[in-house]
Amino acid sequence: MFAISTAAPEPTFDVIGMGCCCWDYLGVVEQYPGLDAKVAMKQLVQQGGGQAGTAMVAVARLGGRAAIFGRVGQDEFARRNYEAFQAEGVDTSGLVTVPRTTSQFAFCAIDEPSGKRSIFYIHGTKGKFRPEELPREKLLDCKCLLVDGHHNVAAVAAAGWAREQGIPVVLDLERPQVQDEQLVSLASHPIVPEDFAVDFTGEADFRDAAQAMLERGPATASGRFPRPQRGPEVVILTRGPEGAVAVTREGVIEQPALPVEPVVDTTGAGDVFHGAFAYGIALGYDLARNLKFASAVAALKCRVLGGRAGIPTMEETDAFLGEVGW
Repeated sequence: MFAISTAAPEPTFDVIGMGCCCWDYLGVVEQYPGLDAKVAMKQLVQQGGGQAGTAMVAVARLGGRAAIFGRVGQDEFARRNYEAFQAEGVDTSGLVTVPRTTSQFAFCAIDEPSGKRSIFYIHGTKGKFRPEELPREKLLDCKCLLVDGHHNVAAVAAAGWAREQGIPVVLDLERPQVQDEQLVSLASHPIVPEDFAVDFTGEADFRDAAQAMLERGPATASGRFPRPQRGPEVVILTRGPEGAVAVTREGVIEQPALPVEPVVDTTGAGDVFHGAFAYGIALGYDLARNLKFASAVAALKCRVLGGRAGIPTMEETDAFLGEVGW
């Protein structure tokens, strides 16, 4: 007699990301100009960008199995996006080319002295996913799902499905949208900038804002997509040079920013943090370890111009963590 295994099959991917895929031009200036002024660029490069897109490159660069779900237009930027993902080993079977449309594009101006950036972008005409367009089984074939606010309505459906199946959901939000309340309630790990949390909750102190987000509670059932009765497990706020803070029902963990020199460009640091943290979930890291891991990966990224070029490998990250004390 042969025993029949009832164990669930191993997911194909460590992390699947659904959201923004963009093509970036990045220019470095000695000082940011005022209105009606000119300034010479010291350097100009181009590479892939976007929240979910850059996060998935981070997962792949660290050695994880990653896939991207997104929409691009029928243009040169789309071709470059495909090539960039494939060069990194990110699965693109969920990246949809929409005929006769344009892709998202951004120009990032980097202030050389500080490494801080200003971003000018255009969404393009490729549109957003609708929930009924999402291949549910394929989208959930992972250990962790990452969504940003780009396909906001579809992200609500995807996050709800994932939580129903017990799949952790990392959420990346940057600016207010109608669906934010549902997304925060559905995500197991919302990771947002400090100022977003303050604006979202109306709390003046960032710790109080994180606590208020944690207590948002479960989303309610809606339409064809039933919602699991659960809220966030942890709320994480990114605070730039001040590091990050994680608030759970058991307490607060503060993670200082890890020092790295030189700081060339902060473009994509938050996206990389999200991707590394999602991969840490897939690897089974506890919260404190994962905060430090994601902080290290994001810090190392800032050594090089662009959101993706400086993303480290796992070996580089381990070596850096050894230097700063794991």
